[in-house]
Amino acid sequence: MKRILITGANRGVGLELARQCIARGDRVFAGSRSPEKADALQQIAAEYPGQLTILPLEVTDEASIAESAALVTAEVAALDILFNNAAANFGDESSLSAVKAETLLKATHINAVGAVLVAQGFINLLQKGTDPKLVNVSSEAGSITGMNHFRGYHYYGSKAAMNMYTRALAWDPETEGITVIAIHPGWVRTDMGGPNAHLSTEQSAAGLLKVTDGLTPADNAKFYTWQGSELPWYCL
Repeated sequence: MKRILITGANRGVGLELARQCIARGDRVFAGSRSPEKADALQQIAAEYPGQLTILPLEVTDEASIAESAALVTAEVAALDILFNNAAANFGDESSLSAVKAETLLKATHINAVGAVLVAQGFINLLQKGTDPKLVNVSSEAGSITGMNHFRGYHYYGSKAAMNMYTRALAWDPETEGITVIAIHPGWVRTDMGGPNAHLSTEQSAAGLLKVTDGLTPADNAKFYTWQGSELPWYCL
């Protein structure tokens, strides 16, 4: 049994990660901005009492993170895996004249800064974990070389920032002993990925778990696909 925290667990890949972790017997803490609206998580919690705790967690709010960390600390002595999965896409801003500073900053706050803040808030629990792993669910959209035609601003820029923050976290002396990676979940059929995406949430989540379970300290600071292939940080 692993002790696992998943942010953005109320839908999509995060929800499926929670479902698959519960099914294999893990102790799961599922972060959601609005737990009262997370019907699917509520149903899982009812089916598996004592195995799933739904956390009111807003990744851009340091007070919310601190409160969630206190709730987790009251229930377990450590965390073994943290999935920084929470993300947002506000739609394509199709040209320079359409892009807005507010959207750029909001996307970066949620998709990149939030991962750092969550890592900061839960670092003490991860340090006490067994073979602890910090997994930032990123995207090939953060590839700088891959931006070889216009694709938009806010989502792509925020994922590039997340990738750099992942490298910083990996080499930070305070994360010594924790394996830190970024991972591309694939193009998934979710609200964000759309109905034409290649993968189901079940396929993506299963791949993420397989890669995560196989990580060793030698994988620190690397960037993987959901299938376990290594991605270079700067290109596809």
